[in-house]
Amino acid sequence: MFREKCGVVAVRSYGDAPAASIIVNCLRALQHRGQEGWGVSLWGWRIFRRPGLVSDSAQHFLELIRNRPFDRGIGHVRYSTVGGPQYLQPLEIRNLRVAHNGTVVNYSSLLREVGLLEDVKSDSMALAARLAVALEDEHRDWASAFAELSKSVVGSFCLVVQDGRGTLAAARDPLGFRPLCVGYIKENDTYIVASESCALEAVGARLLCDVKPGQLVVLDEGGPSFQTYAESRAERACAFEYVYFAHPSSVIDGVSVYEVRRRVGRLMAERYPLEGDVVIPVPDSARPAALGYAERLGIPFEEGLLKDRYSRKGGWRSFIEPDEESRREINRLIIPIKSTVQGKRVILVDDSLVRGISASEIIRILKKAGAVEVNLVLTFPPILHPCFMGIDFPEKEELAAYRASLIFKSGNICEKVAKLIGADRVVYNDPRTLAEAIGKDVSRLCFSCVTGDYYPLPPPPASLKRALLKGG
Repeated sequence: MFREKCGVVAVRSYGDAPAASIIVNCLRALQHRGQEGWGVSLWGWRIFRRPGLVSDSAQHFLELIRNRPFDRGIGHVRYSTVGGPQYLQPLEIRNLRVAHNGTVVNYSSLLREVGLLEDVKSDSMALAARLAVALEDEHRDWASAFAELSKSVVGSFCLVVQDGRGTLAAARDPLGFRPLCVGYIKENDTYIVASESCALEAVGARLLCDVKPGQLVVLDEGGPSFQTYAESRAERACAFEYVYFAHPSSVIDGVSVYEVRRRVGRLMAERYPLEGDVVIPVPDSARPAALGYAERLGIPFEEGLLKDRYSRKGGWRSFIEPDEESRREINRLIIPIKSTVQGKRVILVDDSLVRGISASEIIRILKKAGAVEVNLVLTFPPILHPCFMGIDFPEKEELAAYRASLIFKSGNICEKVAKLIGADRVVYNDPRTLAEAIGKDVSRLCFSCVTGDYYPLPPPPASLKRALLKGG
């Protein structure tokens, strides 16, 4: 299954700000990172967890705590990579409450190391338990505990943690796979750590900085402090964050996600130009790239596909739905604008191609609406391998690019995929062009799902791969 794991937030107000409502509003802004469930832990109160969207039960949560002041807490929106709905977060173990974004590949060995039962299927629980053990030494501080944790973990993590004394801590793994940033609301002296800066914008906070790979933020009685707990061996930020997962308004490691996507479109137009009458995006993440592609080629940019946002799942993201039927349900809510596409050669721009279910359905819809050609431009390179760092792309056999290479013996990867999904032509981006658009050297980005090279982490053994792919 294709699953992205989560958004996290930690809030500590040194003034009189209502931490609970700030957390809820941050989680609403991070909803694109997880639709399975959400939760909040407030210091001095129990953990609140509910399945579904934040908007489904936020009012109930706020009613429960009405007239009760809370100045700190952590929150989480979840889509599982490992573990089912019973592992909605934040999780509690010993005196810690933890929320996690990422995937721990060696979670089974960590569970055995800390003595948890074999039937526990949560990598986040394994991570939390291992951190709790590291903190048990009364002479160990947060930095040394995270240093010990990072040496035990194979995988990715951004963690927000609350201990029994009310201290909050947040950490980004030494390779920086997932984003994490810090914001500040001056009016009420409130600090926020969140997966993306769009959460800070939602509550009127100013972006202070990104948490660097191997860095830790501690929010205790003395105020915020930044500590390096591990030297970053080699930055490996996930390239997929920039083209799909992150919100377009976010800034990651100093780079505007919206501008990256627009630059991707412009660069692809220069290097992979197609002829057509109109450029249309697959809503919604591909819109800036489609605009850049159209601008550079001088082809009209139009809206040719609209989501039915008044249905129950109209605003949901099909890629992070748990099963094929749910993904198809969302795709059926995409409606073509016939006047835009009828009788025209359509250049369709999308962020990526995973299984090909969405693409084949959209191409069918466009041709039924009268498009004479549908040529697909993909801003991410061919996905040929599973990911084990927080975006569980499925096994090879489920991936469209891999499947097409097995089914069709002649032609290049673009020609094979076009046949598989019913497109007239397919154009993929390449890692170097995407890295140029992001503004990072290609060596500082993770393209393991494209290349099959999991350096600097070892590829998971087959037994762990099967366990991860069955999780959730």
